[in-house]
Amino acid sequence: MEQKIKQKLQEKIKNKAISIGLNSTVRDAKKGELDSVVYASNLSEDMLNTISKLGVPIYSYEGDSEALSIACSKSFNISILGLKK
Repeated sequence: MEQKIKQKLQEKIKNKAISIGLNSTVRDAKKGELDSVVYASNLSEDMLNTISKLGVPIYSYEGDSEALSIACSKSFNISILGLKK
């Protein structure tokens, strides 16, 4: 499953079709622009409760926020991101 998520992440990053962070992910989900949400294994329960109410498929990334940032080729930690349609 993780390999499938990595491939989809790389595709969406190339097309600049991601929302990084809780606020932008929630905002884009409310606009109906997201296909799914990916979160790091160390995401807090409060944030997990927030994204579970968005009405889009949610996938857990097996690594922590640092591993997710590396998968996204970013220099900062990423706990949650949305994949746009």
